Amino acid sequence: MKKILFMICTVSALGASAQQVPENLKSMVQHTFDHFAKIKAMETQQRIAADQTQLAKASRLPEISGVASYNHVYPVPKVQLPGSDFTFQPVPSENVNAGVEARQLLLDFGKSGSQIKQSEAQASLLTLQTAELREQLAYQVANVYLGIAFLNNNIAVQNANIHLLEETEHMVENKLKHGDAIDLDLLNTRVKLETYRNRKVDYENSLQKQLANLEYLTGEPLQDSISTSFEWPAPVVQVADDYNSNATVKSSLEQEKVAELGLDAAKSQYKPSLFLDAGTGFKNAYLPDINTPKFNYAAGVSLSVPIFHGKKLRTQEHMAAAEVEVAKWNTKSIKDNIRKEVLQQQSDIAANKQRLQTAEVLLQQAQRALELAQSRYRNGVITYLDLQNAQTSMLEAQLSKIQYQYQLSVSSLALLQLNGNEFWK
Repeated sequence: MKKILFMICTVSALGASAQQVPENLKSMVQHTFDHFAKIKAMETQQRIAADQTQLAKASRLPEISGVASYNHVYPVPKVQLPGSDFTFQPVPSENVNAGVEARQLLLDFGKSGSQIKQSEAQASLLTLQTAELREQLAYQVANVYLGIAFLNNNIAVQNANIHLLEETEHMVENKLKHGDAIDLDLLNTRVKLETYRNRKVDYENSLQKQLANLEYLTGEPLQDSISTSFEWPAPVVQVADDYNSNATVKSSLEQEKVAELGLDAAKSQYKPSLFLDAGTGFKNAYLPDINTPKFNYAAGVSLSVPIFHGKKLRTQEHMAAAEVEVAKWNTKSIKDNIRKEVLQQQSDIAANKQRLQTAEVLLQQAQRALELAQSRYRNGVITYLDLQNAQTSMLEAQLSKIQYQYQLSVSSLALLQLNGNEFWK
């Protein structure tokens, strides 16, 4: 009996003190980062964004093209000189041209610079969104980890109480042999014992589902590496905080920056662009021998000034301004929601701490009451119903304490996530 009571006390004391994040949990999170397909897709998108930035920067580099053409023209102008057999033909019927053409942007008054900054901001946004996805997965793994620990603790409680009832069953059988108990007492004990065993099966079924979820997230079976004594510490988060350390807020603020740079890029489309154009090669059609290709070159500058585009540029500017406004409202909505979540989680933490203190007292009282009930039942002072009530109270006190510990850790974990805590680093 003392051994069984020691097991019960040990199970009920699990998680009583906050500990450091288990190293195996950090390892699970890293497995998830290496395994999860969505992260792989986001990392690929980051590489695409980096290439897009290089593409935007390439607009400032020269463009060089090789050209070659052949044209047959018919008819061609011909002039018969009076009093002579000579026919003057200023244009050849067979035209050939081969050479190299180049164009270099000289000045665009910040137009290409705005596009490069916007592209760099979009790449940065993808980096933050990848970090946000990593955080979501990390906390998802942590929640599953907590759920497994909670179920393991419940199974341990059920095992302890099954052992207790098996001992009670043996006690009732002995009393029945001596005529100090009735068949109904033994039957009630066995019914209750089977109820506990069935409840244990339910917990084990839920545990297998959680283990399958953990394997889905990490890509590896890790059922033997859960620390049942782990408890998340409750952090202190100020409600007046701007929550800029939160991953979702970081992404939203970067989205604002992308939208603002998009507006700058839209405004820059009104600015002119100055180009240097040059070309060299061989072509015919030069007098006096129009059929012989000759070396030639040309160089100059060109200025492109937007004048009218059917309100296209103005519409793009209005759309970009609206996107800035949407991004700002989205950030405000996210921060308002986080503020609400912080208040709710802090309220849950305070309530669960009070419940946990009460559960500690009730558990101690239930343990003492069970010890007294067992002793008195052996001596025939109380009825079997009194013993059964004491056992039921003990089980309920144990499960309540585990439940409050679990709820406190879940709320603490949620508050850590809202605060942007990267526990896996």
